[in-house]
Amino acid sequence: MANNASLEQDPNHCSAINNSIPLIQGKLPTLTVSGKIRVTVTFFLFLLSTAFNASFLLKLQKWTQKRKKGKKLSRMKVLLKHLTLANLLETLIVMPLDGMWNITVQWYAGEFLCKVLSYLKLFSMYAPAFMMVVISLDRSLAITQPLAVQSNSKLEQSMISLAWILSIVFAGPQLYIFRMIYLADGSGPAVFSQCVTHCSFPQWWHQAFYNFFTFGCLFIIPLLIMLICNAKIIFALTRVLHQDPRKLQLNQSKSNIPRARLRTLKMTVAFATSFVVCWTPYYVLGIWYWFDPEMLNRVSEPVNHFFFLFAFLNPCFDPLIYGYFSL
Repeated sequence: MANNASLEQDPNHCSAINNSIPLIQGKLPTLTVSGKIRVTVTFFLFLLSTAFNASFLLKLQKWTQKRKKGKKLSRMKVLLKHLTLANLLETLIVMPLDGMWNITVQWYAGEFLCKVLSYLKLFSMYAPAFMMVVISLDRSLAITQPLAVQSNSKLEQSMISLAWILSIVFAGPQLYIFRMIYLADGSGPAVFSQCVTHCSFPQWWHQAFYNFFTFGCLFIIPLLIMLICNAKIIFALTRVLHQDPRKLQLNQSKSNIPRARLRTLKMTVAFATSFVVCWTPYYVLGIWYWFDPEMLNRVSEPVNHFFFLFAFLNPCFDPLIYGYFSL
């Protein structure tokens, strides 16, 4: 949203999409002071998130090597591995792309990379959101239907595979709707190029539907599933505690297992809370912009940048959350 030029869906403009579009009002975006601050913070968070998530993956790899002769990684560690991979993917694609695009302001990489990077950006945003859903579902089933989970060893892998497949498929339309446009001032060749979705939808409601579908899959549906799963977990544990506290022995082996299981449940709630807190401002601004593009003129630029940067904290927080609950 921040990098796309605001152009109305004008039929005359759309019919000349491969040519230079006349520049309206002569206003072109530039890199401002607050934009420079956003770029600096973006690359700082990029380094931080890369270090945190890569370190955790290396730690998981060491655990895997130690267990080659014996047991496999626990269900939760396998889920965390895929969540970390998704976070690292998001870090390596979204953050550098956002930072560089804010530096250049316009798009210099051509039509092919416009489509491919737009696809990879959305794919890398879907993946961690869907992995959070898988973790919430797995923890909920482990509490409410422990026997079914233990008897179906392929359930976890099936959910993980489905999350990756849906991420790949749902990001597919980006390859079609994103394209290059060129703006000209009427006195010569194009003076500004941008990678946008301008004129990709025959009707305005087609774009609105796609935007709401993306918003629903990235935020609303994962949020609802996480809330329902965590509510079921809390309800189940509360009911068991009221009936007989001794039934909270969720594993029949060692006495310290219930404490470990409760710790992973708290960690799951912390992951969900981080997801909601970090991404809510981003999507609120996005929805506001869809309904009212002029909001960019009413919300100060530093505030706009701040809320967008807040979303980049999520992949930084997840490794810290795991580290805290592993102490």
